[in-house]
Amino acid sequence: MNSPSYKEIASSISDSQLALILERSGWERFGGQESLYSRWRPSGERGVGGLLLPQDSGVADYAELLAQAVAQAWKLGDDRVRSLLEKAVVTSTLGDEIRFQKEAQTHHGTIQWLAGEDLYSAARKSMVVAAKSRKSKLAYFGNSNSHLARSFLDSVLMGQTEVGSYVVTAYAPPDEVFTEKKLKPGDTRPLTGTHTGRDITRGLVHVLETTREVVDHFADTGSTSGFIESVGRGFCYEITHAVRDLVRDSRGGEVRVEMTVAADLFEEVHTESHSLEFSPADYPILERAGNVLAATSRPQRVTVLGSVTLLERPNPGRPGLIRLDVLAGTAARKMRVRLNAEDYDLAMDAHRDNMALKITGRQEIEGRYYWLYAPEQIELIPMEIVEGTLVPQAQNSTRCSDFACSSHLGDSST
Repeated sequence: MNSPSYKEIASSISDSQLALILERSGWERFGGQESLYSRWRPSGERGVGGLLLPQDSGVADYAELLAQAVAQAWKLGDDRVRSLLEKAVVTSTLGDEIRFQKEAQTHHGTIQWLAGEDLYSAARKSMVVAAKSRKSKLAYFGNSNSHLARSFLDSVLMGQTEVGSYVVTAYAPPDEVFTEKKLKPGDTRPLTGTHTGRDITRGLVHVLETTREVVDHFADTGSTSGFIESVGRGFCYEITHAVRDLVRDSRGGEVRVEMTVAADLFEEVHTESHSLEFSPADYPILERAGNVLAATSRPQRVTVLGSVTLLERPNPGRPGLIRLDVLAGTAARKMRVRLNAEDYDLAMDAHRDNMALKITGRQEIEGRYYWLYAPEQIELIPMEIVEGTLVPQAQNSTRCSDFACSSHLGDSST
């Protein structure tokens, strides 16, 4: 740094960091007033006036005083001090860099207007999901966890797009702390329910990695099981929409995350990079996953047909818990149901006699598990009738994995 900008250095460093640089470089502290300012000079040079280092960032001229302290440290210090001051500027980036890139199908230097709007939408939705999923993992967020997401976006900077490409760049503050709940004036920061910007950025990487795995799993197996099973890892309805916006009307899209990692100024700096790519071929899979997640996120009244595979009751004559292997009526593969004593006895009969159980109730998903609440209209159905009914259904449609047959089960399974 031939002609250093002391103001630039001062804007990249705190007074406590400058104090640490001076201390580690052999300077000694003398005089000063606690919480207001401290005084420093090179060790053994008592005839040197040294520098005054402000400590109260609330005073009006704090930035000017800190810049003056930096200037004195540069002039009086040795190569080690100057090297650490230079490093402070290098490591003080705008934040963790998140780049959302869309490969346009139009002439170089142009993009369809709506495709460009989709790119910005993809960036916003992805960052919202990253923040919301730090508080909880849900199949469908809706307005849940909105404060955390809103406060995070308020602190993210948007960079300039790049010439000849279509990139939305976001800079997330790695060290800023965000709370799950809005604090009232005078409230202290809670010990739990807080997340740094770096936590949220890492969460974005994790959610996108999970999304890539879910899409690949379906492409390889044709199984929708990963849609629900991956909710606990951050996969959700909203991220399916974000990635669809990224690849719609394009040749592909990429999200690249770069984080500058260093514990402090005295450690070697390295960049941690992650890159996730998606293509238009992923679009229909994401659309299907979104439909399943949206349907499972809201309570649904369904009639389920299944075989009893688990019976759990602490005491005879008391209510108990059963698990069904679902044959029809919902996208769930397994369903948990709490039954009163009389209905539990029916479930025991079904298990013993190898019969199916037909139950109507309110389906909800909690974490990775489906539950059927307020069960009613419980019937035992002979397996030969079930098999005779399901075979014709299979010839006309796939298994009820996207809830297409839940409303018809009452007509087709009795």
